Amino acid sequence: MNTSKSFHGLRMKPLASLVQATLLSIGLGTTLHAPAFAQTSVANQQAEQSYNIAAGPLGAALEQFARTANVNLSYSQGLVAGKQSQGARGNFNTQAALDMILSNTGVEASTQQGGGFVLRAAPVRSGGTLPTVSVAAQAEQESATGPVIGYRATQSSTATRSDIALRDTPQSVTVIGEQAIKDLAPRALDEIADYIAGVDKEGVQGNPYAISFYLRGFNTAGAASAYNGFRESGFETPQSAVNIERIEFLKGPASVLYGGAGSLSGLVNIVTKRPEAETSRTLETTIGSFGLLGTSLDSTGSLNEDGSVRYRLTADLQKDGFFADQLSGNSTMVSPVLAWDISEDTTVEFELLTQNIDRPGREPFFIRHPDFFKLPTDIQLGDPTNPLGAGGKLTRDLARIDFTHKLENGWKFRQGFYANNVYSDDSTIQGTSYDPTTNLLTRRVRQVESYDRSRISQTELSGLEQTSNIAHNWLVGFEYGKITTGFNFRVAPYTPLNIFNPQYPGQATGPIVELLPGTDSGSNTQAIYFQDLMDFGNGFKALLGGRYDELETFSQDRVAGSTKTEKSDSAFSPRAGLVWQPRDDVSYYASWSKSFTPNSGRDINGNDFDPQEGEQYEIGVKYDFTPRMTINAALFDYTRQNVSTTDPANIGFNIAVGEQQSQGFELEVFGEVMPGWEMIASYNYIDAKITQDNRLPVGDQLAGVPENAFGLFNKFNLGRFGLSRWSITAGVSYADARVSGLPNDPAGPLTAADVELPSYTKLDAGVIYDAGDWSVRLSGANLTDENIYDGYISTFAPRAGRSFNLTYSTNF
Repeated sequence: MNTSKSFHGLRMKPLASLVQATLLSIGLGTTLHAPAFAQTSVANQQAEQSYNIAAGPLGAALEQFARTANVNLSYSQGLVAGKQSQGARGNFNTQAALDMILSNTGVEASTQQGGGFVLRAAPVRSGGTLPTVSVAAQAEQESATGPVIGYRATQSSTATRSDIALRDTPQSVTVIGEQAIKDLAPRALDEIADYIAGVDKEGVQGNPYAISFYLRGFNTAGAASAYNGFRESGFETPQSAVNIERIEFLKGPASVLYGGAGSLSGLVNIVTKRPEAETSRTLETTIGSFGLLGTSLDSTGSLNEDGSVRYRLTADLQKDGFFADQLSGNSTMVSPVLAWDISEDTTVEFELLTQNIDRPGREPFFIRHPDFFKLPTDIQLGDPTNPLGAGGKLTRDLARIDFTHKLENGWKFRQGFYANNVYSDDSTIQGTSYDPTTNLLTRRVRQVESYDRSRISQTELSGLEQTSNIAHNWLVGFEYGKITTGFNFRVAPYTPLNIFNPQYPGQATGPIVELLPGTDSGSNTQAIYFQDLMDFGNGFKALLGGRYDELETFSQDRVAGSTKTEKSDSAFSPRAGLVWQPRDDVSYYASWSKSFTPNSGRDINGNDFDPQEGEQYEIGVKYDFTPRMTINAALFDYTRQNVSTTDPANIGFNIAVGEQQSQGFELEVFGEVMPGWEMIASYNYIDAKITQDNRLPVGDQLAGVPENAFGLFNKFNLGRFGLSRWSITAGVSYADARVSGLPNDPAGPLTAADVELPSYTKLDAGVIYDAGDWSVRLSGANLTDENIYDGYISTFAPRAGRSFNLTYSTNF
């Protein structure tokens, strides 16, 4: 029986589709052709247009292609059943877009007289292999700021500030795209670290919407965050997922392009969605565990006929979803983006974002004592029923402008401006010490009002140049940044709590007083940076770069007559890397890089400390095991020097002589194992320890980081079982036991001897039904209800237990 399908740019009504499918199924053995309609002419099919067709079932991709291109397609249903397409995103003519959709599917297209296409099985070559499409074809349609095709990215700008292939980058970079984020369905964004080598979730005691990570063994406290390449404070900054195109993890020193105002050991860059010419609108609604209710909108398209003015609007509303007892809250976010092609060579992009959070009391944070492992992870140790412990509000307002102009010599000029304002007013009840003989947790009211303001300008010139037999990819830039933060910190004693028999409500047992005087501080940065990616031919490439920073920091208490403390630092951060590509599918690399961050405070003689410095050596390989699957492996040795530590001759003062080291191995696999099977796999071994200190024991392991960790996440399309619209996901992640603080075995009011965060194995799974224009996904996290804890300095935080989310998504 030859069951075939033919359609065109006009969507069939559901009833008509059902009738047609029924007739075909009972034996209409002819190929149907669309009735006469004004499809795109053959001549017009040569013109390029914008396509936004996501990876997924081949049948759904073909339907969307036919509507976008306004052409007839004719093929049998059995031909596409169970097959997956990489989609097509970018500007193509009709034939090129269709070839992209059909690549590696075993299906080919032939043109019909007068327009349209007939699909058939591609002939098998000698040796029994199907024709393949070169890797370059996929790379051409992916940009460093655009969608990731499936789970495997090929381009990134985070490590180089240029749209450079990952295989040409001599440093480890992991890219998680929008599709992978949706499939992973993390309860909190930072939980995607479970499936990334060398990266671990950090349980910062702050904003439940913020994200923070350990990178290659070192905690970052949110300071390693960037938004479209602009540095920001992730400790304070909330982040919704709806406007994220990709999250990119740069592992190792980042000062060479991002300066010294953040983490020494890496960078986490949020890349947001850009406007597209092709109209696309998606509305999602989610219900889930812990009372979660949410809805989001993602809409993009052209505002004029030629597509030179494009928009993107993302919005998100969430209510509740906090796993601890007695907590409720909500978050709203709206972000419009406008792109305007002023001319063929000139584009300007405007992005705004506003987010408001009504934040409840905090989810649990435990004192570093083994008794807290006996508690349920959803216990309430604060008192959100009391106004003193009911949390507060957080607002974020952001603006970004990027102007780019292509010069006549092929070079490109870019001017970017970024402003970010975050304000938080928070009142919670927190534990301060624990007495195991009485099981009493001493508590206090903690009221913090804070702000964080960032203003950054980036001016860059980039281009290609040929000198002798060497091809150069140049980047030169200047950055000016001003970051100001401020806070006041007030406390009051509060009723103690028996952690095994908690009683609510409590009450303040003393007046609210200012624990620390309000403080305003900030930094002004002026920096110049350069980079050259050189291609010597014969597979050899080299990357050289450096950045010189002049950084002025200041701090002043909000007390009449207080002195403004000022300090100046300067540093040069170099990087050098070598890449050897003996074949198109493999890259061997070696790199060396340094970074810095200022040290606060002064020694006993009133002298400023030299900045902390980081130095990393890394070797690795990036291997395309198949055209759509990449294996990355890296060995690294990272040393942090000039760490502030106690002055043994003058207790109460510090000196900058401490040293910490992280050595390890990382292995990652991303991409399509076979048609219909996408995978993310990771493993890391990290030995992160104290190597020199006057207070901390040499050899102590750095807190919060497991020595061994692995993750394996799979997405299977069930088309080979006749269920082409159904997919399932399955993930497992594991982490070794981790020390919970430094020193590893102290005893004191906040700590107890030998407290380790236990190892864990977490299981995640999901079911997806994708009908093309709408989909439903059920996601389950921590299915075995494992007790999982994340470290932060000398406290630790439990994660949510078993949870489920149900999301309905529709395109309109």
